[in-house]
Amino acid sequence: MSDTPTFKITIFGAGPIGLALAGALVSVGGFDICIVDQTDELLDPARDLKLPVTLCVATTPDRRESVLAGRDLVVAAVPDHAVAGIAALAAEMGVHYLDFSRATPTVLGALQPLASKRAVLNGCGASPGLVDALTADLIRSFPQATDLVIRFGALPRFPANRLGYGRIWNIDGLMDEYLLPSTAIRAGREVTLPSLEEYERFTIDGVNYEAFMTSGGIGDLGRMSGSLQNMTFKTIRYPGHLDYMRLLIDDLDLRNRRYALKGLLANGLPIIDDDVVLVFITARGEENHQRVERSTLKRLAPALQGNKFNALTRVAAGYAAYLLTLLSQGALPDHGFIDHRQIAIEPALKSAYLSSLLSVESNSDT
Repeated sequence: MSDTPTFKITIFGAGPIGLALAGALVSVGGFDICIVDQTDELLDPARDLKLPVTLCVATTPDRRESVLAGRDLVVAAVPDHAVAGIAALAAEMGVHYLDFSRATPTVLGALQPLASKRAVLNGCGASPGLVDALTADLIRSFPQATDLVIRFGALPRFPANRLGYGRIWNIDGLMDEYLLPSTAIRAGREVTLPSLEEYERFTIDGVNYEAFMTSGGIGDLGRMSGSLQNMTFKTIRYPGHLDYMRLLIDDLDLRNRRYALKGLLANGLPIIDDDVVLVFITARGEENHQRVERSTLKRLAPALQGNKFNALTRVAAGYAAYLLTLLSQGALPDHGFIDHRQIAIEPALKSAYLSSLLSVESNSDT
């Protein structure tokens, strides 16, 4: 029997991301996992997976505190509107904390006191999260870069409708991408710009894609920027997607009728289990008095389908699991806000959590 102490993690939320994270962690061992949700029925998917974890129902503040007693870390694998409550609970109980969302001022305010004594990991999914680490890695390799375009997308492997899209993740998060302003850097200053702008098309391995500005893609543009003069985050889709979304959002005025738009997307889009995650980042700048462009491309998808979780969920859970493994081994600081720029991306991609998903990897220098 191993003498290594077990790292005790409580995951709030028995949805796909919480369950995928639990599955990833128990597959490597060394973790004691408790999954918590509001009703017994919500825990049924966890029972179906037959994971060696503890399941708990917690509906009251006292019960939520009790399931955190003696634990090392809490994970907020919950909808964005519920993250602040879990963050406040982590601060009250004095445990390490991880979530998958871009931190809001409310969440940061709740976590600030905790960061003085415990590790705080915000935005630890695919985007934000993995894409931040990939971006930082490219910038480190090209310190003279002045312009950066970050493109990220989770797409059906085989698009079958005019939108070329489906329900790959949370509908509310998808609408926030399209409806909220996009944060960018222009002339060295952080600005907000309308989403769905700065359209471009490109081809990768014979497949055509389009990309356009959206909201909330990376954790903190200001910290990422360094000497960059311009930085833009874009979402990748198949060609034609943006035109149809503009028809719905602008021509039919569903921008101002969010519930109608949500109902239309939730009821009309098919659930996609067979998806592909693409990250395509381009940096431009000057080196030895010449203009230089460098790009990195990562394509993540399981070689064989049949897993309970789609590629986006597995990428997000895999990156988070890798971070938790580092923390449990003492390879990350034990207090403070953990910056994704500190994460060496190559070991992450080669880890047991992500290596089986990385189907295309390339870098270019022109």
